[in-house]
Amino acid sequence: MKQKLTATVPAKWLLPLILTVLLVTLTILENFIFSEDASANPDSQGTAIYSPPPYFLEIQEEVTVVKDLVYSDSDHARLDIYRPADMTENLPLVLWIHGGGYVGGSKDTRQDYAMALAHEGYVVANIDYALAPEQLYPGPIFQANEALAFLEQYAHLYRADFSHIFFGGDSAGAQIASHLAAAVSNEELATDMEFLPAIAADNVRGVLLMCGLYNMDTVRATGFQNIDTFLSAYTGTVPFESFEHIDQLSTVQHITEDYPPAFITVGDADPFVSQSKELVAALEAENVAVDTLFFNGKGLLHEYQYSLHTEEAQLAFEWMIAFMDANSR
Repeated sequence: MKQKLTATVPAKWLLPLILTVLLVTLTILENFIFSEDASANPDSQGTAIYSPPPYFLEIQEEVTVVKDLVYSDSDHARLDIYRPADMTENLPLVLWIHGGGYVGGSKDTRQDYAMALAHEGYVVANIDYALAPEQLYPGPIFQANEALAFLEQYAHLYRADFSHIFFGGDSAGAQIASHLAAAVSNEELATDMEFLPAIAADNVRGVLLMCGLYNMDTVRATGFQNIDTFLSAYTGTVPFESFEHIDQLSTVQHITEDYPPAFITVGDADPFVSQSKELVAALEAENVAVDTLFFNGKGLLHEYQYSLHTEEAQLAFEWMIAFMDANSR
C-alpha cells in the first residue's frame, strides 16, 4: 500500500514563495512583452503598434541628443536629453517617464517621441528608473525627483527653463508622472511619503498623461491584462490592494487646487478609459484646468498615441503641443 505524502508550507515562508513565483512570472512577461516595448507589441495587451512621425528624418537632423547621463547613484539612473539644434534661448523642460507595467520598458523605446517633442521647441529629459520587483514603490517617484535635482543643477548647460516644467508619461509612466505632480503640489501627501520635492510646485506648468491608471480602488475592475501582476510587483504585496500605502498610489485621492493643469488622453478601446475619466472628474472637482482628448467608435488601443502614422495619434500630439504652448509661453 502506497502512503500519500503531503507537505505544508510554513506561514513565514508563504509570502517569499509567492514573490519568488511572481518574479519568475515577471521574467517571462518581460521576455515576451517588454523585449522591445510593450506599446509596440500588439499581442501583449491589444496595444497599438509604434511608428515614428512621417517627418522623422527632418527631426533627426534638427534635434541634438545627449545620451546616458547619470543623474544619481540609484540603479538605472540614466537620462537622455533632446533639444532643438538651433535653439537660441532657454526652453521649457519636459520630464518624460516611460511605461511598461513598472517591470519593463526603457527610455530608449521613447526616444523617437521625445525627439519629436524637442523638435517643437522643448528641452526633453527622457529618464530610466529601476524596475519592479527589484525596486518597489515609491522608488520611481524618488528617482524622478533625483532626476529633477540633477537637471536643475545642470540646466544652464542644456538651456532648460526651470520655471516652466512639464511631467509626462504613458501607461504606468503616466501614473508615476501624475503621482509625482501630486507629491510636488500636495504637502500632506509629500509628508506621508517622506518626500522632499526637488522643485517648487509653481514651476510645474502641466502634466501630460497618456493611457494611465490613477485609482487603485477601481483599476482591477478595468480588466487590464496582468494588472494584478504588475501592481503586486510594484508594491511587493499580494494582492496589491492590501499594500499598506496603496492609497498613496491613487492620484485621484490627492488632487488639490494646487495640482498643475493636465492634458489627458486615452484610446476608446483601452481598458483604462474609465481611469482617465475618473482623474478628469477629480481635477474638475478641484477646479484644476484640464484638457482632454477622448474618442468614440475609433477602436483605439492602449498606447494609441505612439502610432504616429495614424491621424488620431497625430491629433493627440498636436493637441498636447498646443496645451504645452498655452501653459509655457
